[in-house]
Amino acid sequence: MRVFLILFLLIPGHIFAQLIQNIEFEVVGKPTWHTLVPMGEHGTLFFIKTDQTKAKVLFFDKNLKKNWEKDIFLDVERSPTAYTFDANKATFLFRETSGMFYQVFIFNLADGTFKTEGFELREYFDDQDFVIYDNKIILAGATENHAAFYIYDFKSEEGKLLKTAIEGKVKLQEIVPGPESGGFNTLWLVKTMGYSNEKRKKGAFIKSTRLALAAFDSSAILINQKSLEQKAGNFPVTGQLIFRENQIVGISGQYQNISGDKGLFYSKFPVEKPGNDMHFYSFKELLKGQPEFQKKDLESIIKDYGFLPHQTISSENGFSLGGVFFKIETKNVTQQINNDNGFSGNNSGFGRNNTRTQSRSVFAGYHYLSGILANIDSEGNLLNQSRFDLNQINPQLKQSLSFNTKGSVAYCLKGNLSASNLNIGTKPIIYKLSDEQPNAKNRPFLPSYNEVRHWYNEYFIADGSKSRIEVLQMKPNENQTSEKKKKKKAAPTFTQIRKTIYLTKIASGQ
Repeated sequence: MRVFLILFLLIPGHIFAQLIQNIEFEVVGKPTWHTLVPMGEHGTLFFIKTDQTKAKVLFFDKNLKKNWEKDIFLDVERSPTAYTFDANKATFLFRETSGMFYQVFIFNLADGTFKTEGFELREYFDDQDFVIYDNKIILAGATENHAAFYIYDFKSEEGKLLKTAIEGKVKLQEIVPGPESGGFNTLWLVKTMGYSNEKRKKGAFIKSTRLALAAFDSSAILINQKSLEQKAGNFPVTGQLIFRENQIVGISGQYQNISGDKGLFYSKFPVEKPGNDMHFYSFKELLKGQPEFQKKDLESIIKDYGFLPHQTISSENGFSLGGVFFKIETKNVTQQINNDNGFSGNNSGFGRNNTRTQSRSVFAGYHYLSGILANIDSEGNLLNQSRFDLNQINPQLKQSLSFNTKGSVAYCLKGNLSASNLNIGTKPIIYKLSDEQPNAKNRPFLPSYNEVRHWYNEYFIADGSKSRIEVLQMKPNENQTSEKKKKKKAAPTFTQIRKTIYLTKIASGQ
């Protein structure tokens, strides 16, 4: 691994923007997904699937010095369903679709030693996140019409499914271990269904939604529950808990109005009267800026783009909400198809090879259009807002914009990393992994930033990558006969990918 420092720009009296450190390392094989896990001042962990049955895990301290690296056997296709961490360990949950087989990896952050657990779940259960204790794991999710938990004991190797009193079509929004008695807090989106033909239960539609905040003990027994309802026809459609000094101080998320309007909301906690303390910030207002979107553009964004929210953060002055708008991009590819089946298919010949051209649409990545940031006070009043045009395509759904409590925002912009200190209204500082100008031919092979996360204090961490495909020729078999050698058969080839990963630490804020 090569480590190097880059000079930074510093304005006296302000932390303006610093590039603290950039490191790079290479993985070889057929890498697919990766997961970056910033752990505050404990460090950061990087988990990457390097081949069909292999993965690599690297752990860095808060100065991006590598503490350890592990190669593990991991025969799963998808990235982790969920992960959690504390000062001592990081836990990852993987799920296989066939047989509903689960794998749990628990890494000791001190030295990288790890243990694995596995279990099967045959009952219908849509798992969505988890909490883990010394000897058991509690999966949180849903049955067909209830919020539910699946508890698996690693010692006894026994599991049980528990339904809760939260009834309806539910989707877990958040699960957070509580400070008291080893319990945990959960936030659920609960949909109430209606039917155009109520008698026959035909023509289902979503009649209303609400957020249910429920606390459970370490055995997944309900302690208490509060509800956040709609207000003025604005129904919550996502939610997250806001913390200050490990205490829940608010709830934020997205809303949708029956008229089609969408945006963000904030509500104080505790919820005294469901819906009464909700404050709304329409996307139409938050997307304002220069250059202005036309009305038709705003309507298209609200209708056609998804929204990936950033974790709401709290400071002395209030709260910061935001996220990015994205949609799936596809591209058309054309390939030659050989119909070598002994028949031409049109009765015009026998034993003929027919070649035809076929075009199909394939996944090209996630297109990130714009990001938004809204600062509000503790009463929910909008203080200011900002919009950031990203125009970025990433292969994975990743956080392309982040902000901190120091008044700064960092985001991925056309493959580069941009940072702005909003306190002093400066133009963004751009960090590049390559000075080469991208074009249609070289773009897939140039290094680019794909993700940026708030790490701790004024620090952000970003990851980028570049890939190079290699075609390798296998050595001929030494036991070949002389006759086979005369045929001069070409030695078989295989491809591998050399992927260079970049991790960059920057500081920005007042």
